[in-house]
Parts: sequence; C-alpha cells; structure tokens
Amino acid sequence: MKKNVFITSTGTDIGKTFLTIMLIKRAIKLNLKVNAIKPIISGFDLNNLYETDTGIILKALNSSSTNIDKISPWRFKDPLSPDMAAKNEDRYIQFEDLCTFCKNSINNDMHDFNLIEGVGGTMVPINNNYTIMDLITSLNIPVILTIGSYLGSISHTLNAYKILNIHNVNISSIVMMQSDVNDVGCEKTLKSLENYIKNTPIIYFKRNDFESKKVDKILNYL
Repeated sequence: MKKNVFITSTGTDIGKTFLTIMLIKRAIKLNLKVNAIKPIISGFDLNNLYETDTGIILKALNSSSTNIDKISPWRFKDPLSPDMAAKNEDRYIQFEDLCTFCKNSINNDMHDFNLIEGVGGTMVPINNNYTIMDLITSLNIPVILTIGSYLGSISHTLNAYKILNIHNVNISSIVMMQSDVNDVGCEKTLKSLENYIKNTPIIYFKRNDFESKKVDKILNYL
C-alpha cells in the first residue's frame, strides 16, 4: 500500500530532517521504494552540499548530487523565510508550480513511500499570498508534526496542532525530538501535552535514540 506524508514542524531547527532521514533509512530496510523531497530550502550552500538538508536527503536516498533539482528545485542562499529569501534574489515562488511539483512526486507509481519535508513551521510564508499551511491543505496527505522539548515547545505545539485541526489536516502522529537548548525533558513535555492532545499519538526520541520500533510505529500510523 502506497504511503505519503508531509513532515512539518513548530519552527526551524526542530528535527524535521533528522526524522525524514530516520524514516527513509527504515523504509529502505523494509524494502520499500522510497522517494523524499524538500522542495524549498533556504540557507543553502552548494559548496557544503552534504551539510545541507537537501544533501543529507540525497545521501540517505543513495542518490547522486546531479539529482539536486529533483529534491529541492527552490534553493536560496539566505537563511530566511522563503518569501524573503526569494525576494533577496529577485525571485518569486509560484504556488501553483510548487503544488504541481509536490503532487507529481506523491503520484509517482514507482515509489511505495513518498516524503515531503516542509520548510520551517506550519505558517511559514511561501510568497506574498501563501503559506506552508496552504501547501499542506492543497496536497491533502497525512502530516507528521515534529516538535521539540525546549522551554516554550508546549505552547508552540498546541498552536500548530490547533491550526492543523482547524484546516482538517490528518495529523498521523506528533514526533518529539529532544532539544539541545533549554531542554525541559521529553517525559515532562509529553505528560503536559497529553492533557490537551487526546486523539493523536505522540512519540519522542531522546538524543542518539534510533529505536527502530518507534520508527515503525510512525510508519504504521500513516
């Protein structure tokens, strides 16, 4: 059975790419034909390709650097929101083109499992009129909400969770990555969140935690 998923977050540097790589590697081990894209990336440096999210995804897919446009066709130098990064280069991201690129990826019958990694959080501006939330609703596929365990994450998570629900998005799971800075603790953060989130499974990974059973659970929720 074909599975598609959009990986979003409460913000930047939360752990979306780390989760994407875990899912790619586990799916490959399960003999699934996997494809993954990160259509938009800012703060991109071609000279350090394999230190960027795009390069990390290419490596996980065992794909050549010549396939960079198949992973991230919208690449920007400045580490800013897509609308601002594009403007600095006198460019503009056409929302319709972005949607078409993503839909072509998830509709490709060559793959059993398609991942789309977003940029930043749920409401990051793509251009003057559209946000990542508009892309998510347009694609109409399950979403994994990636969160942290830092101080403030609970509020950020509940805000993102609410806006996703308002738009009737299928949130297959919430995945918490232990934060490096201002870490409150995964268990404490989970206990608080469970008071407010009743119907969506929450799975957490502590640093250097690669437990395959947890990854399998995420895959099974899709």
